Amino acid sequence: MALEPIALARLDARLRAVPASARAVVLALTALAIVAQALPWVPRDVIDYSRLPLLNRLHQQEIFGSDTVADSYEARVVLTDVGDMYTKRKTDQTPIEAHYWSRAASAPYPPVMLLVESALYALAGRTLTGFYLVTLVLAAVFLSLSLIYFLRTRWYLFPLLYFNFQFLGERFAGVQDCSYLVMLVVVMAALFAARARRQIAHVLMAIAITMKLAPLFYGLEIFRMPRRTAILFVAIVFAGLVLPYFLWSNYLYIYSYGAGLKGSHSNHLFAMLLAPLFAAGVWYVQNRCGFDMEDRIGWGLVPMAVYFGLYTNGARHLVLALVVPDKRAWRNLPVPIALALHTLFPSAIPLGSVLTMMVGMLAVILAGYTYFFRTETRP
Repeated sequence: MALEPIALARLDARLRAVPASARAVVLALTALAIVAQALPWVPRDVIDYSRLPLLNRLHQQEIFGSDTVADSYEARVVLTDVGDMYTKRKTDQTPIEAHYWSRAASAPYPPVMLLVESALYALAGRTLTGFYLVTLVLAAVFLSLSLIYFLRTRWYLFPLLYFNFQFLGERFAGVQDCSYLVMLVVVMAALFAARARRQIAHVLMAIAITMKLAPLFYGLEIFRMPRRTAILFVAIVFAGLVLPYFLWSNYLYIYSYGAGLKGSHSNHLFAMLLAPLFAAGVWYVQNRCGFDMEDRIGWGLVPMAVYFGLYTNGARHLVLALVVPDKRAWRNLPVPIALALHTLFPSAIPLGSVLTMMVGMLAVILAGYTYFFRTETRP
C-alpha cells in the first residue's frame, strides 16, 4: 500500500515526541479551557455565581437544559411505574417539563437507556439538581477516559479536540445530552477492552446499541466474531430492542414519533441517499485496510451518525460520534476543524454548515485511506 503523505507523517512523529513536561503544560491549559468554557452553562439553580468573586462576572445559564429536564421526567415515570415507560399516563409533568417537551417527546429511548437514566436519577436523590450533577460527572468520566486513551496513542488529539470547548460545553454542561454521554462511556469501555484484545468489547458494543442506535453499523462485526460471542451479541440486541415490543405498550412509538419533527423532506432524502454510501465506504475501507477492533468501534458509529445528522440537520449527532478517540487521528480531525471555523466565523458558518463540512471531510478521509493508508504499529 502507498505510504501516508510524508509531511503529515513527520508532523505526527514530532508531535508524539514532544517532551512530557511540555505535554503536561498543554494538557493543563486544555483542562482550564474546558472548565472556563463550561462554567457559563451551569444553571443558576445548581450554583449561583452572583455571590462568588470573579465568577460573578460570567453570564450564567438561568435554567436547566432541555435534555436534563426531559430525561429526569422520564426517570420519574419509570420509577413510578416501569410498565408506564412508554404510555406516560401516571406521572404528570411539572411546568418546566411541559414547557420544554410533550410527554411523547421526553426521552424517547430504548428501555435499557431509560432504566440506566432512572438508576442515575435515583442515585442522585431524585432531584433535578442531583441528576444534573450526575450527568456532569458522566461528561467528566468520558473526557477522562478519552484523555487516558489519547495519552496511550496520540496525546495531541485531546487538546486539538477540546481546547475549543464552546459547542461541547453547551452539549455537556448546558443541554447535557445524558443519553449520548451514557452511550459514549460504554463505547469507551469497549474501546479499552478492544485495545486489550478482549472479546467483551463486542458485548459492550451490543449494550451500546441497545441504548442508542448510533453504533448499529457495528452489528456487521458478528460475521467476524467467535460463534459464541456472535450469539451473545445478537441475543443482547434482540433483548434490548425487539423483546420490549412484547413487554411494553406503545414501545414502537419511539421509532416513529419524531419522523417529521426535525429536518425537511430534502434532509430526509439526502440522509437516505448518503448514509448507505457512507456505510459502504466504511465497510470497504475497514476490510481493505485491515482495521482492527479499535478502529471498527470508532468507525462503527459513523454511518448512523451521518444518517441522524443529515436527517435532523443536527450537527451534534455527528460531532458526538466523532469525538470517540481514533488512534490513527483521522476520524477525529473533522470535529476541531469544523468547530474552529464555526467559532471564528459563526455568521458565515452556522451549525448546519458544520455538519456539511464534517460529512465532506469524512468522505475525503475515507477516499484517502484507499490511497495513503499504511499499516502501522499500535501507538
